[in-house]
Amino acid sequence: MGIQTLLLASFSPGFFWLWFFLRQNKLRPAPKRLIALTFLLGCVSTIPAAILEGIFNLGGLLEAETDLATVATGMLLVVGPVEELCKFSAVRFAAYRSQYFDEPMDGLVYGAAASLGFASLENFFYVLSYGPEVMLLRAPLSTVAHLVFGSIWGYALGQHHSSNFGKLWLVIGGLALAAVAHALFNVTVVFYPWAAVLLVLAGGIWSFKRFRWGQRVSPFRLRRNYPFTHCRSCDALVRVLDRHCTSCGASASPIGRELICGRCQNRNRADATYCTGCGDHLLMR
Repeated sequence: MGIQTLLLASFSPGFFWLWFFLRQNKLRPAPKRLIALTFLLGCVSTIPAAILEGIFNLGGLLEAETDLATVATGMLLVVGPVEELCKFSAVRFAAYRSQYFDEPMDGLVYGAAASLGFASLENFFYVLSYGPEVMLLRAPLSTVAHLVFGSIWGYALGQHHSSNFGKLWLVIGGLALAAVAHALFNVTVVFYPWAAVLLVLAGGIWSFKRFRWGQRVSPFRLRRNYPFTHCRSCDALVRVLDRHCTSCGASASPIGRELICGRCQNRNRADATYCTGCGDHLLMR
């Protein structure tokens, strides 16, 4: 079987679920490039996770053939924390620092992107080892489970950002809860598969509701779309209503400059009235 087929089988579920949940982010869609970067970093984060899990795999803590207590200990102390921290780092040190991370919804969006990237590459390794048939279970279970875990700490990260970085305990608690949920899923999928199905189903519903919640509390829900342009002197982004660049103080006249939609960041002609990307009205005054 060709490598293209194996990649398609491994990554298709992740792409589908990413598309499905990104459709919920309608008020201020995240830049596609940043989503792609976060997804890629999520894929890359499987490497340090695998290394750390290999280091900690002492005494057979991660061996599924051992008893329930041993497996649960390994999942709770190693697999859950390691994998969630690696996925979290893919967001914290990239998308989180971006100017586009500016509402609670973004924590969910980028958390989902990193988690689905992680799950997709993990799927690929499983497909190489066990064949494409393994995706019959991993597509609806493990892939969605990773998204749920990422939504837990992503929700906390978005809340932390929107509170002017005043709720650090939320991030710590979100990571801890995601790690515990991850460990619980891994244990149940080995010993009690029916419980794993119920866990993923409940988590998927919760994640979907969190995405809908993100739309309701978005600061862009009632915000008017004032586009941006680039400063002629320093090339910084300046809102068209501003008379002077906030970076260098130069005049910020948008005449003759392309307009960047404040909603979807699509680039438009200087004389555009509506964004060609999302169709929103570009308000010049």
